[in-house]
Amino acid sequence: MEENLAVLISSCNKFSDLWKENIRLYHENWQGASVKTYLVTDKEMDMVFEGVEIIIAPSEYDFPMRIKYALQYIGTPYVLLTLDDYFTITPIKCDNLLYLSNRAEKDHIDYLMLYDRRKDNPHKFSSIDVLEPIDLNKKYAVTLYPAIWNKAFLTKTVKDDLSPWLYEVSLTKTALEEGASCFFSPAGTFRILDVVRKGKVLHKADRYFKKCGIDIGDRPKISRLTELKLAIIDRLDWYAPKWLVSMLKKIGRKFGMHFYSD
Repeated sequence: MEENLAVLISSCNKFSDLWKENIRLYHENWQGASVKTYLVTDKEMDMVFEGVEIIIAPSEYDFPMRIKYALQYIGTPYVLLTLDDYFTITPIKCDNLLYLSNRAEKDHIDYLMLYDRRKDNPHKFSSIDVLEPIDLNKKYAVTLYPAIWNKAFLTKTVKDDLSPWLYEVSLTKTALEEGASCFFSPAGTFRILDVVRKGKVLHKADRYFKKCGIDIGDRPKISRLTELKLAIIDRLDWYAPKWLVSMLKKIGRKFGMHFYSD
């Protein structure tokens, strides 16, 4: 697998408090992994992790430019991109990822999504050979959840130095423009716990940390009201008809709200 796939964890200094436990769980759940693993950040840190090469991007680079900068140091044609606040919490089978990375190369897949929060139901997972085509006409069809990317295509998605939210919004449009081949693997191969939103710890993650004795320091928890608002917005984006979303956004703009998907 090391011949065609590497792993890139995208991060920055502001989230370095997550690294220790993120990487510990990554190694604990992916035993026997033979891939090279990289972590890209924006500042020199006095931190060393076994099996992880840290790449220091220029400090003025924002999220997407750090990814593009790191890709020049990665020699494999495919990259499993994940984020610093995505903690692996279930075992990862090497054979399954080997199959998927080889399948991506064989079938010339540009983007192979491994995790989708909307479909994270173990009772509905499929066998590893099942791949579902992604409808690029839907919003957030291509996201920053863990996925295997064709490195050349991932590089093309970085056109401007945007915030993570604006960059994620741009991904589906770029995939359409490039005629990218995009699929989803519903096998539950790389399940994650989403830990942080708006810089603060989500309550589900906080409960998991307390249950498992995980300490990430004194990062504050998000307010329940903010978390509820985000959950409602997510579900409206996922399931509501376009006319309803458009109407609600018009109302929101009158009250000074801004939307990354505009």
